[in-house]
Amino acid sequence: SILIKSQDEYMLIDAGNNNDGDKLVSYFNYLGIKNFKYVVGTHAHEDHIGGLDSVIKQFNIENFYMPNTATTTQTFLDVLNALEKKKIALKTPEVGTKLKLGNSEIEVLSVKNKAEELNDTSIVLRLVYKNVSFLFTGDATTNVEKEIIQTTNETNLEKENTFEDTTYVKNISNIEEKN
Repeated sequence: SILIKSQDEYMLIDAGNNNDGDKLVSYFNYLGIKNFKYVVGTHAHEDHIGGLDSVIKQFNIENFYMPNTATTTQTFLDVLNALEKKKIALKTPEVGTKLKLGNSEIEVLSVKNKAEELNDTSIVLRLVYKNVSFLFTGDATTNVEKEIIQTTNETNLEKENTFEDTTYVKNISNIEEKN
């Protein structure tokens, strides 16, 4: 799981396995977190959404996002039940959606409701803070990475500190393909 704080606003991306929920709740309570502006379950695999039901039950959540993909696992059903009990809507963002978190901006680069592989339904996010950006890919495969590269032109990527164009992402994809 990934916890992001910008100013006094919080975002959680994924919540690990089923056994991680209580640990996350304890840690977030220790930090004094009461509210999440955004919680994202990148895709419906247990190792990403397993602890989300615990988080949903214990914290105020303004916006909850997951792909519109159903599975029949108990973990997925636990998340849906927790959302229903707290009357929190499950939203699926569209590619290009921009979210504000404090003085950061998050853009949805990919989300699929159907794919041959559940990993490729992952919500892919790009967070920009000042002149630094971070890419959160869930378990999206190189197929999704290639689609993002093809559909995101350089003007949308802006010039980064870490790389000046898509060369870095292309090189990572090539390394993975060779292995």
